[in-house]
Amino acid sequence: MSSTSSANKVASRYTRLQIAVHWAVVLLIIEQWYTSRAIPRTHNPLLPPSDLDLLQHALHNYAGLLIGALMLVRIGFRWFIPRPASSRMSSWQERLSQSTHWALYIVLLSQAAAGFAAAYLWAPAGRIHILLWNVTLALVTIHLAATAYHAVRRDGVISRMVPWPR
Repeated sequence: MSSTSSANKVASRYTRLQIAVHWAVVLLIIEQWYTSRAIPRTHNPLLPPSDLDLLQHALHNYAGLLIGALMLVRIGFRWFIPRPASSRMSSWQERLSQSTHWALYIVLLSQAAAGFAAAYLWAPAGRIHILLWNVTLALVTIHLAATAYHAVRRDGVISRMVPWPR
């Protein structure tokens, strides 16, 4: 393979660090969904929480802080590392993609902030945290629908973010 085609291959994909951060956030969001069920049990005034519930609540809090930190890293990546070229996407698709990604970054960062506020500063912020979770689910659904669209089209968009190069 020539150095030119090697450089083009790199330029057509996100960096390994960007890919790792993306998939770490995906796994942490799944963890958040799973551990969130323990939170009401840890605040139930009628029943003492189990040790497992307390552990899951702690994991939820710390993983949420990690998501917030990783979202700041992702925003930094967006500002300082050029996105791979996506020549097969039309301008409206590119604008929709950019809008959805920025909305995800902002909502996840806001959700982490609201979760922190609810856990450590002001319990009523938990309602905002839950509202933002519903917005997150809607945005993730849009993101997954776009992923399925690009998978069916086989237009190379997905190969930019998968951990294994093609």
